[in-house]
Amino acid sequence: MEQLLTSLRVKVTWLFSLHFISYSAGLAAVILLLLFVQHELAFDSDHADKDRIYRAHVDYKSFGFDTLMPIRDLAVTQSLENDADIEAIFALIPAEFIGYVGHQFSLRVTSANNDFNLQEVYFASSNLSEFINIEVLLGDLDSALNTPNKLAISESEALRLFANINVIGKRLITKEQTYTVAAVFKDLPKQTHLQFKVLTGIPNSINKPPHGYIYIKTAANTNIALLEQKFFDAYLQTKSAEHKTVKYKLINIGDIYLYGNSVYEMKPSGSITAVTIASTLIFIILLQISCNFINVNLVNVGRAAKQIAIRKAIGASRRQLFNFVIMESILITSFAVLLSLVFVELSYDYFNLLVETDISFKLTQKVVLLAILASLIIGLLNGAYAAIIVAKTDVKLLMRTHYQYHLKGLVKTILCFQTGLAIVVFMVFLITRAQLNFIANMELGYQIDNRLIVKDLPSKTLFDQPESALLSAIGELPGVVSVTATSINLTQQVRGELSFTWPNGEKIQGIAPSVVTHFNAIDALGLNLLAGRDFSEQHQSDWYQKSADGSEKIALIVTESMVRLAGYDSAQEVIGMTVTNSNEELTGKIIGVVSDVKIGSAKHKMTPLSFNLARNKLTTGNIIINVTKTTAPKPIKTQVLRLLESRFSLLDIEVNTLEDDYAKHYKNEQQVITLSRYLFILSSALTIISLAVLVSQTIHVQQRTLAIKKVLGSSVAHLINELSFGYLKLVSISLIASMPLVYWLMNEWLNNFNDRINQPLWLYFLVAFAVVAITWLIIAMLAYKAAITRPSLILRDE
Repeated sequence: MEQLLTSLRVKVTWLFSLHFISYSAGLAAVILLLLFVQHELAFDSDHADKDRIYRAHVDYKSFGFDTLMPIRDLAVTQSLENDADIEAIFALIPAEFIGYVGHQFSLRVTSANNDFNLQEVYFASSNLSEFINIEVLLGDLDSALNTPNKLAISESEALRLFANINVIGKRLITKEQTYTVAAVFKDLPKQTHLQFKVLTGIPNSINKPPHGYIYIKTAANTNIALLEQKFFDAYLQTKSAEHKTVKYKLINIGDIYLYGNSVYEMKPSGSITAVTIASTLIFIILLQISCNFINVNLVNVGRAAKQIAIRKAIGASRRQLFNFVIMESILITSFAVLLSLVFVELSYDYFNLLVETDISFKLTQKVVLLAILASLIIGLLNGAYAAIIVAKTDVKLLMRTHYQYHLKGLVKTILCFQTGLAIVVFMVFLITRAQLNFIANMELGYQIDNRLIVKDLPSKTLFDQPESALLSAIGELPGVVSVTATSINLTQQVRGELSFTWPNGEKIQGIAPSVVTHFNAIDALGLNLLAGRDFSEQHQSDWYQKSADGSEKIALIVTESMVRLAGYDSAQEVIGMTVTNSNEELTGKIIGVVSDVKIGSAKHKMTPLSFNLARNKLTTGNIIINVTKTTAPKPIKTQVLRLLESRFSLLDIEVNTLEDDYAKHYKNEQQVITLSRYLFILSSALTIISLAVLVSQTIHVQQRTLAIKKVLGSSVAHLINELSFGYLKLVSISLIASMPLVYWLMNEWLNNFNDRINQPLWLYFLVAFAVVAITWLIIAMLAYKAAITRPSLILRDE
């Protein structure tokens, strides 16, 4: 043990200290990433029969939307309920979609003499307990789902509404009817894709089957691919011909959180891409820190070759030397693991903020045992090769001054590999950030800066009358330039479709969404007007009209792509035209043409789009507020919320910026940037330390040669460049090997976007130059002292 401690004490130089700290930081990063992967993979793991529960989706990629749509017709699934492969069907339907099909459900309730907006209300099939693991605290959940006008509410919702959970029999009064609380259930766990706080049964008086989240429990050993085909065939019977290009998907309930990837999810989803990247980073970091450890060990073998030879000469056996090096490796690793746990404890809260997750870390007995096991395994693996070298090498060979040259091939290969990894990580970081910057600044057809959105307001207050007291009151607030109402959030979703026949007989094929708005839509949304005018209070005839015979008239603003697809060359020539939809006895007059609008993320294609004035069939809508550039978002949010509460009795309303909503599409890409940034810092530090250790050892070995060359007339610059040449060759090899790989990987990733950058070749050359320059500077800094040392001080010892 005394010899072991002496050996460790001799090794504690400034380079070794840097190596040790970076090694601990690398292990901490691995632990944090492992916790992240474990957290993401644990979603929805506690449901009974989860291996046989699937949710139905439609893949709309052929329509230009990078999304799996989970909200589908219940009728499609019910048509197959007697199929032998289907054991049970469960529907979970958002309250606003019940309203969409004609059954009014008010989200506004009165409780304890206060008005509240019920949160996350869903209508559910009575067989909920067969599909979802839910803990009932009070009351009877079956009664709530099978009896009209009864509700089950979550523990947190009960506390919010009534300040306690003993609320069985309490009444919640809406404008339409009164509901009674029949059950209280425990809040859903965080690690689930589900998010509901109020449940009630699906009413029997719905005019047509609703849209919702449809879950299927399959029979044992069901062929999922064949079942998907059955669903697709049933789906096509209710859709037009262009829907033949879509795909029907069944996703297991345990995979929905990672594979759902849709703005229609109940809560923001994760990404299997993020998990894959995190797993890859774990592998890369382990490679980096292991390479560094092995490199340092091998260099130390060369530096201590004579001491090892003396030990062999005085009788140390191969086994003793092997055990000595292994014990040294395990001891160093143990200290590093201990320090890494300290790093994790100090940093996991910050890590949660970076990757927007909720992992936890506690130093339990299990964690300690795992740390001990990891120390043994990692220490053994990292020290094994150096231990074998020490044990088997001949004493005479160890006594040679230049023994380390027998190791330099392996050491430099490891350094070359480390450098390549650092280059790959850095290029991924730069290209990903460049793409996201491009997306942030691309033309969407509408403006997201200086815009606020007030979400999920009762549509009656927005679209029932041309004069909206709510919109007028918001428009009078200081700093507000203009205000309008919309049926959807343009940054997120497509909802509502109107297909028209044009005067020339053309009918646009595919999906043609139509956005319901109020007056001043172009100004408030920041649309680019090409011809015609905006919806305006000065033209009251623009307002939606429905006659006694059921025929409807609307005013339309269309996008330029819709005009082109209809066969017209000029935006101006369609102004004043009347288009028709015979299926709904609807006519529309075109009053304006705007530039194309991209709904959702940059991964979606531009689609032909129309805006219509006030033809709304949804129970909720949004308000878009255009504010001046000098108006801060936070004060105006406060004013809007205060106005909604004091004058219109609207509580629990969400107000956000359109810019923030748009950024949510790129959560996973932002995670890639964040993780690659910190991995690059760590990877670069490890590579630089490895390079510094190897260069310092080379200088130590070649001091005599350098001194002789200096006596013979070599300049300091010549000596530095001569030392640099070999290492610059290694870096060049790393660049040649890594750059094509990075280009291919990033090109595959960029192909996921409809709007993307072209990879800038100048960036690759700039990075290559920077890597070469940094390598030369590190070598120069370490070699300069040796190069200026007086030759007599070195040669006198020879």
